[in-house]
Amino acid sequence: MNKQTKIDFIDLVHSIISNFIDENYGDIKSISSVPDPDTLSKEIDFTLGNKHSLDQMKGFIHQYLDYSIKTGNIHFYNQLFSGFSTLGYTGDAIVAATNASMYTYEMSPVATLMENELIKKMCQLIGYDNGGGTFVTGGSNGNFLALLAARHKQNPDSKIEGLFNQRRLVGFVSKDSHYSMLKAANQSGIGLNNIIQIPVDSDGKMRLDYLESNIEKVKSKDDIPFFVAATAGTTVRGAYDSINEIGDLCEYHNIWLHIDGSWGGGVLFSSKHQHLMSGLEKSDSFTWCAHKILGVPIICSMTMLKDKTILKTINEVSGTDYLFHDDGHMDLGRLSLQCGRRVDVLKLWLFWKYYGDSDLEKQIDRLFDLASYAKKKVVDSPILGLVPPVEFLNICFQIKPKNIPDENLNSFNILVRNQLIKEKGIMVNYAKIGENTCIRLITTNLDLQKTHIDLFFESLHAVVDELLS
Repeated sequence: MNKQTKIDFIDLVHSIISNFIDENYGDIKSISSVPDPDTLSKEIDFTLGNKHSLDQMKGFIHQYLDYSIKTGNIHFYNQLFSGFSTLGYTGDAIVAATNASMYTYEMSPVATLMENELIKKMCQLIGYDNGGGTFVTGGSNGNFLALLAARHKQNPDSKIEGLFNQRRLVGFVSKDSHYSMLKAANQSGIGLNNIIQIPVDSDGKMRLDYLESNIEKVKSKDDIPFFVAATAGTTVRGAYDSINEIGDLCEYHNIWLHIDGSWGGGVLFSSKHQHLMSGLEKSDSFTWCAHKILGVPIICSMTMLKDKTILKTINEVSGTDYLFHDDGHMDLGRLSLQCGRRVDVLKLWLFWKYYGDSDLEKQIDRLFDLASYAKKKVVDSPILGLVPPVEFLNICFQIKPKNIPDENLNSFNILVRNQLIKEKGIMVNYAKIGENTCIRLITTNLDLQKTHIDLFFESLHAVVDELLS
């Protein structure tokens, strides 16, 4: 492919993408239904081996976009992310064009300084006076990195000798914590049976009395309680664990405290709402995903640590002299679980540079206002039952018409949700809270307005009426 052909094709693809954004994002109701695998396999030739022309490749690109879920659409409420970021998209395009890697300053000089500044800024917001951190491939890996750091602090020899013939290390998470905490136990060698899941109260917060009693029980067996993960914004309910009190407990027992703020960590930008993470400075590590509440393109996640030296300690091994040629003080690959690492910082740096602290705060506060507005819609409806509390941007409720028996409510809620996608082009998720299946509405799209919330509930009620008629 010669240079001019490359440029012409890239221009064509940019035009296709621009049209896709124009036709599918914003107020337009065009969330795709999820095609079944058999139908999709018949529509698209997924086989590899034969050569194809650029014109045929253009067709494949159109098919990919046609069948994609329109996550930038205003009516996409399905996940903890939504919306389209112009500057985020721009950053991703530049990163793909430059195709650098974050392992050395030599390869990414500008991005290295960007990342250092951004991590420094995040540590200031958290309250880590001399902290450090790194970008990671999602909140799950951020949680794993925190557990690995805690393991190393408790047992530095484990890096060389492993965990064989050692006192048992035990960690604690809430029952509503993200499943990645259990995966991290497996990945780090701690083991699933050595992570105790602490019950939550009626608001979805970790029970402090159960946490304390379980810590004492572990110590009585001469095992080592080494790690507690509190959640700032649980996946389903958006609940915030009591970080201040948990921090005091961890300090008393000399236990590493990690905060999984993958979802709810964005309240750091709001002076009005950052009280939800009161005591955050008592933690040892913190994970946050900017691709969620800020709408920056996936993936844009980072983990910050109070002790900035520990990342280098746990990640450095021999055999890297081919890559790191100086003392490494600017080579971020020394701090990373990965070798090759995408330049995820650029899209967030551009986004933050454009909006500044003040506008980011206004955006977060406005999303909270929308959540309150949606909550009132639920409370005022005769057929909807709120699952409290609404502490963050998660509005969980159950559809409960009087003529639907209690034993059929779970399946009815799923049916309504699926019909919303199929008939109204609105995608919202559902989840289990206790034994009840609930609708989980997320107000995280930065372009969302009250009129869109109105339309959501009008559409939901219309679907219910159709199903009951």
